[in-house]
Amino acid sequence: MRFVVPVFAKLNLTLRVTGRREDGYHNLVSAFLRIPSGETLLIEPLASDAAEPPRGTSDPVADQVEVHGLDLRLEGENIVSRALRLAREAGVDVPPLRVGIFKALWPGSGLGSGSGNAAALLQWLAPRHADVPRGTWRDVALRVGADVPFLFSGLRAAQVTGIGEEIEPLPVTDRSPLLGVVAFPDWEVGTRNAYAALDARYPDGYPQGEEGARVELRDNYFSLMERKHAGLLPNDFMPSLVGDHPRYEELFTLFEAAGALAWGVTGSGGAAFALFARGPGSIPWPEWVRQVLSLPAIP
Repeated sequence: MRFVVPVFAKLNLTLRVTGRREDGYHNLVSAFLRIPSGETLLIEPLASDAAEPPRGTSDPVADQVEVHGLDLRLEGENIVSRALRLAREAGVDVPPLRVGIFKALWPGSGLGSGSGNAAALLQWLAPRHADVPRGTWRDVALRVGADVPFLFSGLRAAQVTGIGEEIEPLPVTDRSPLLGVVAFPDWEVGTRNAYAALDARYPDGYPQGEEGARVELRDNYFSLMERKHAGLLPNDFMPSLVGDHPRYEELFTLFEAAGALAWGVTGSGGAAFALFARGPGSIPWPEWVRQVLSLPAIP
């Protein structure tokens, strides 16, 4: 039997980096929104004779993880393969699986679509292993990647702090949901390089401390829940991104002209987004925008 599993991504409504840790990771304060990604996993348990490890290897389990839809230049272990490996290392008896990953979003967008793939797999596994404590799954999710715990949680909106492991639900309104668009420019931004550039930009400390970032997050979040105009949303990566790619300003102008309540860049880039109380209408997208994701209902 095969199982079709939808995948979600995340949108950083606000993002403040509050410090660099001794282990090299960075603490953040961010409002995460869960959004549909248009991606899907196709999961199929393998028969034992189809899961024999390749000859000459010592792998106890041979999964088949395949990527479809986009020609991705993967480096190292696929994040879904990593999720399977870490779940087994945590003591979960995961059978050999064939996992088809049907990609729709360009990598390097700041939407965490790869993390969404891993989170969707863990969400599929968890109810099939009811004897495994929920805390074990959360630990596995964090070891897989910093965005995975939020996406694994299933929350629609949350305040995320630490390196992604501290998740506090944010209330959602019963009012008509916000609508949105995400624009993918034809350049890519590497997360590791983005954090290195941020460290170089703020050698003496980051613009916001944790408490100030929390207050700012809630001010912006609740303004949008009340359908108030917020404009350009705070993101510490923004100055470097706009400095390297001034065409972001063109997008922001288009978003404002289309009646957006708020706009900005998600994660460390490079996708830009806008949120609307009503539909955005027809936006004259520049030719360097290679893809647009419509968000029908958030959070």
